[in-house]
Amino acid sequence: MAFRVIEGGLAANGWVNGDNAAQVDVAQVRREGARRLRDSGYDRLEARRRITGIAVPRSVDHFRMQIEFVVGALSRLDPIPADFRNDCYWPILDNS
Repeated sequence: MAFRVIEGGLAANGWVNGDNAAQVDVAQVRREGARRLRDSGYDRLEARRRITGIAVPRSVDHFRMQIEFVVGALSRLDPIPADFRNDCYWPILDNS
């Protein structure tokens, strides 16, 4: 019995035999890092710091540093993993 990827499934995203045919570039990794920072609310907290002088919480600032580290580390890989958006590569914001 042979399996094949159906149209509209993984084949639509460029996956062929488990490999992603599209090459991942550094700009995509940077955009993913920026998206994760934006979703954490960092931009709002940084704007508040600039306007009022109230510091960004340490946990959020530490999260920003971790995101920047991951962006740098993934950007140096050759090739960059096709699943770079997977949560296993990225830190989680700990609000405790």
